[in-house]
Amino acid sequence: MSKNRFLIAFSLIISTLTVNAQDGNFAAMGNASVMQSGLWAVNNNQAGLADIQRFEVGVCYQNRFKLSETSTKTIATALHTRTGNFALSFNRFGYSLYSENSFGLAYARTFGGTVSAGLQFDYLNINQTNEYGDKGVFLFEVGLIAQPINNLRIGAHIYNPTKAKMAEYEDERVNTSLRFGLNYFFSKTVQAAAEIEKTVQTDLRYKIGIEYQIIANLFLRTGFRSEPNEFTFGTGYTFKYFTFDLSFSTHQYLPMSTQLSLNFRL
Repeated sequence: MSKNRFLIAFSLIISTLTVNAQDGNFAAMGNASVMQSGLWAVNNNQAGLADIQRFEVGVCYQNRFKLSETSTKTIATALHTRTGNFALSFNRFGYSLYSENSFGLAYARTFGGTVSAGLQFDYLNINQTNEYGDKGVFLFEVGLIAQPINNLRIGAHIYNPTKAKMAEYEDERVNTSLRFGLNYFFSKTVQAAAEIEKTVQTDLRYKIGIEYQIIANLFLRTGFRSEPNEFTFGTGYTFKYFTFDLSFSTHQYLPMSTQLSLNFRL
């Protein structure tokens, strides 16, 4: 096997059973997103859904390494109610011969104005060729976001705390991940975020990101994440009921990845 093919295969392996994608906003900030709010908190930390004040729907497309076989497609919607916010999401990673599909139902609400909590139930399904067959499993994820002082947000999230079993063969289980991060607003136009992530099967991963609002409704973002080392950058623009985000990320060995998302709110 050539070096390039080996690296691609390795990247696919570490992405297995982690079908959720970031939107263009968070991806441009190194995916430092565990303390962020908005619609795409449905794929990061469901506690961030509690800040939504209306109905929202969005779509996202991520093209990894310029390969359609490693792309992720996402659609999500969220609804604000008096008793809390609800969200639905669907993610699809892969192509016709192999794909990971995740369906999520989330609920989030605030407590005392400074703490938000979120819970999501997921069904993860893997479609493979006839030789290997399909398989699926139910699991859940839970998160918290707190604002102890002005301009500072703290987030924590755990995905699949029960180590749900995907198959009996070799005790195959869905990976469990823990994330913790901080977000600080230096002003109305500048914010910085930092996050650490640990999964059962991988080393500790570090993520940092910065966002700068250069003019009204226009944002520039950049960031970095480790394991593997990736530099990220992108932009976002809000116009009336729409938000458009675009991001790019480099890789130590593989081609650049692109991600874009479009949100609509009433």
